[in-house]
Amino acid sequence: MLWSRESISPSCSSLLLAASLLALACGPKDAPPSETPEPTAAAPAPKAEPTAEPKTEETPKAEETPKAEPETPAAPAAKVPEGSFAVGTFNLDWAFDPLEDKRPKKAQPNVPPDDETWEWKRDRIVEILVAERLDVVVLTELGGERELSDIVSSITVKDGYDYQYAWIDAEDRFSGQQVAILSRFPISGERRYDVKVPLHVAAEIELPGGQEITVIAVHLKEGKFKGAVEQRRGQARNIKRMAKRELKKRPVVIAGTVASPLLPSDEGYEESAAMLLTGKKGCTDSATETLAQRTAVEGGEAFDRVVVCNMEMKGAEVAAEDKIVRGEKDAPKTPWPSVPVDEGTKRDVSDHLLLWAEVVVPKAAAAAEG
Repeated sequence: MLWSRESISPSCSSLLLAASLLALACGPKDAPPSETPEPTAAAPAPKAEPTAEPKTEETPKAEETPKAEPETPAAPAAKVPEGSFAVGTFNLDWAFDPLEDKRPKKAQPNVPPDDETWEWKRDRIVEILVAERLDVVVLTELGGERELSDIVSSITVKDGYDYQYAWIDAEDRFSGQQVAILSRFPISGERRYDVKVPLHVAAEIELPGGQEITVIAVHLKEGKFKGAVEQRRGQARNIKRMAKRELKKRPVVIAGTVASPLLPSDEGYEESAAMLLTGKKGCTDSATETLAQRTAVEGGEAFDRVVVCNMEMKGAEVAAEDKIVRGEKDAPKTPWPSVPVDEGTKRDVSDHLLLWAEVVVPKAAAAAEG
């Protein structure tokens, strides 16, 4: 049966309302707001202490070996004490290379047949000059500037001095030989004098401290016959005249092959080319020193000289014989290239020994004639 709002009587409506109210009264009751317990906050979990890593004993590091610095080659030690310089001369006995040049007839037997032969000669010369450590050295019997520059550059490569040089093409068309000056100090003013001396060259050298000297390189006429002796004496006079002019400005060294065997103690020395170069005052001939009185390998004559003017010579001597004379000597007058390279122990480097002198550096350039 369907009920409608209109079919419910007022009395029934009252009963329904009452029933509704009773149901509400008997239902569950909410707690008053003040009595509602606060929710208990969960205590934060304690932070875990970080677990310490177990300590492992450090293995001591092996001490690193410091890397060795590359060694710088030591500079060559000076030959003489500070305040002095070493000056010398070395006759190279026809130091000619094999390159195609028109060589004079006299030179041709002394021209090596190939590069290997020349390099043997060059390297032996270089070995001597590196070992002797001369501050200034005159070279005689060179083939020319090509051979000179080859020798100088090879000295530098072999840790010798870094030499500068003075050279001017000589006028000896008979032999083709040349002379030169090497210096480890500044060198300037290379020149030839207007005199009849085919083999000579001059230059200024600035010594430590700024003092300048003039060095004159010479190779005088060789020979023992009267004509050669007179020609040699004339050349010596010409060079001495030039040296006297230079002495008005600065001290002078004359060095090279004088070709006169006479010693200061010998009869006839006063008229010799060596004495004419030295003069009677202000200059010293190296041959006054006993150890400098034998410069030729065969015969022992003092053909090479160092003459020092307006400076003090503290001593002079020959050197490098053990490097020049290599075992069994050559036959006399045998040109050096005629001995094969593989028989090098039978070939001397030169027929002259190296001659050198210790000279005191002048405090000031003296201006006086010698």
